Amino acid sequence: MRLAFALTLALLATLAGCAEDAPYLTCSRDAPCRGETPLCLSSTTASGNTVRFCSARCVTPAATSTECPGSGACIRLNGGDPVCVPRCAAVSDCPFDGAACAVLGESLGARVCSVRP
Repeated sequence: MRLAFALTLALLATLAGCAEDAPYLTCSRDAPCRGETPLCLSSTTASGNTVRFCSARCVTPAATSTECPGSGACIRLNGGDPVCVPRCAAVSDCPFDGAACAVLGESLGARVCSVRP
């Protein structure tokens, strides 16, 4: 009985941890994406700066999208399929390393987290 109880607690703790993963974090092979943002995207500037961050697919591009976690924007990064990116007011709002907070041509007027130039 104690073993079943311990296993149940361990399972609940694991499930709770997955549900609480913050969206849009930095990702890598060693730190894969989970939760609401399961895709690991990579973006590189002309100067060679690269960031990798977690994202999710969305359907309808919009400056604020109910399809995206955390009031993210649904945009077509580099003309590709629409994906969710975090909105920001300042770089400190961006949850991944190497970010800039800017209005991009494809961000439909929203300030979003992108790769630092």
